[in-house]
Amino acid sequence: MMRNPGRLVVWFVGVIGVAAFAAGWWVTGEVRSTARRTDRDLQAVADAIERYASAHQGRMPLSVQALEPADAELSQALRRIQVRWPPEPGLAPVLEANGLPTGIGTVPRLNERLRSLARGSAGASGPP
Repeated sequence: MMRNPGRLVVWFVGVIGVAAFAAGWWVTGEVRSTARRTDRDLQAVADAIERYASAHQGRMPLSVQALEPADAELSQALRRIQVRWPPEPGLAPVLEANGLPTGIGTVPRLNERLRSLARGSAGASGPP
């Protein structure tokens, strides 16, 4: 017969608590790792779009084929994230994380940067 069943309950709750904390820590770490990778992918695509615009008098690419993703990093990034391509070269493509976690503000910041580039190019070069 047990002399103090309360100790067993406290021990059991403590073990469950530690296990829950460890599982939460692991899941959070995985999400943060995925968010860092997604941010790198978004940045790589935004940089490629900016390079294209710079080389084409400010005109934006209209498809993934226009970027000619020769390097493996950019090719992988384009498979993981989503890009909504514009109907005309005076508009910026819109980057989306494709349901993946990202850092706080990454997607809006990069999309605003691309919109600013498109607005600045449209004002400087006139109609396409």
